[in-house]
Amino acid sequence: MHIDILEKTPSTIKLYLRDVPLHLVNSLRRTILSEVPTMAVDYVAITENSSVFYDEYISHRLGLIPLKSNEALNKYKPPEECAEAGDRGIFSQDCFVTLRLEASGPEKGVLTVYSRDLVSSDPDVVPIYGEIPILKLIKDQSIRLEAYARLGRGKEHIKWSPVSTAAHKYIPVITLNSEKCKGAECSRCVNACPKNIFEADNNSVRVKEDKILECTFCRLCENVCPTQAVKVSWRENEYIFYLELTGALNARNILIEAINILSRKLDAFIDELRRNGVAV
Repeated sequence: MHIDILEKTPSTIKLYLRDVPLHLVNSLRRTILSEVPTMAVDYVAITENSSVFYDEYISHRLGLIPLKSNEALNKYKPPEECAEAGDRGIFSQDCFVTLRLEASGPEKGVLTVYSRDLVSSDPDVVPIYGEIPILKLIKDQSIRLEAYARLGRGKEHIKWSPVSTAAHKYIPVITLNSEKCKGAECSRCVNACPKNIFEADNNSVRVKEDKILECTFCRLCENVCPTQAVKVSWRENEYIFYLELTGALNARNILIEAINILSRKLDAFIDELRRNGVAV
């Protein structure tokens, strides 16, 4: 197995995976989406709301504000224990982080209340982006509430997923038959390719090696080639793995946590097979 980092930013990561079977790549992708826990608001107690926004609308917006969760994974109890406590109205400190919000409209104009106005009981669990608008207030309007955030998983609600996008893509292989690629119509694939992967070169066509990873397998080049000189395929067990992060967790924590979760699930599956008399 070989892994290369092709691109890394605070909000994205792109990996080149070699000698990794498809079922493992897809299992990792699905685990990241649905199993890696993060913090998100799950309960909201509104004591005052004279704005034009319904309580349910405000609660929904609070739940979708991504919260920093890197430290929370080791500080708070797992979702299975805390969800039941929240249903009973027990917001203990080992399960929940309290975010308070209190604001009133100005005498003149409009006040926009942002995510940065939430005051957290834990400095390690705060909104990642401070400029997310929650609601607007004018004169004689006010809001007062307490929001309770806990660890959860994407399979329960997408607000707990640590990524907004998790995808894998095959590595393209584009083959040009130089014997067939001749004549006046040779450049059709150059004009047809939406990713500008081909270029004309002395009455022939060549592939731009630095652009080949951008191929989307649309196969327009194959379809327009009158001599069938272009062939698009892919490499076995090689993939581009792409994550777009919400910011709740960094890429390293997401990948390590997903691998650990997947490993535990496989161990539990093997143990269950053995208990049922299946030789493994």
